[in-house]
Amino acid sequence: MWRNCSNTGLVVHLPSRGLHGSLLDASDEYLCAILAPLMDVNDNLDEEEIGKLPVRLQYYEKERDPSDIVRQKLIEALFQLCATKHGRQVLRSKGVYPAMRELDKATEEAESKKERKLLSSQQEHTLHALIGILIRYESEMDVDPELSSIRDLGTVQEE
Repeated sequence: MWRNCSNTGLVVHLPSRGLHGSLLDASDEYLCAILAPLMDVNDNLDEEEIGKLPVRLQYYEKERDPSDIVRQKLIEALFQLCATKHGRQVLRSKGVYPAMRELDKATEEAESKKERKLLSSQQEHTLHALIGILIRYESEMDVDPELSSIRDLGTVQEE
């Protein structure tokens, strides 16, 4: 696919799945590396939600990574994966939304108990944006379902 970057006049080739296709392959290694530190043994996932997770994360029995910096970077990485249609489809199919929902619940519970916050306000904002993208489909976001990356919004396709 060729895209014309209207502000620079450059024409660039963007593979339809690009790097996200390589990162989000069938092995689920990259996805597990990102999700595992964000998950907790106390997450309240039902059987269907657990069944969607990559096999290595089903019945996960560890605690969330204690580092807010690590959590921030991992949430940002997931958010970046949502830029492509392929990334959004994989994250939805692999049960990322329920895992992020549980992280959000844990954050709210920690705040209500006046415990140490799990996420800063900026991290919460990014998490809520991520959740918003994962629970809605392209048609609900007024995004062309054929658009391979939301980074391409506003660019004109060369014929």
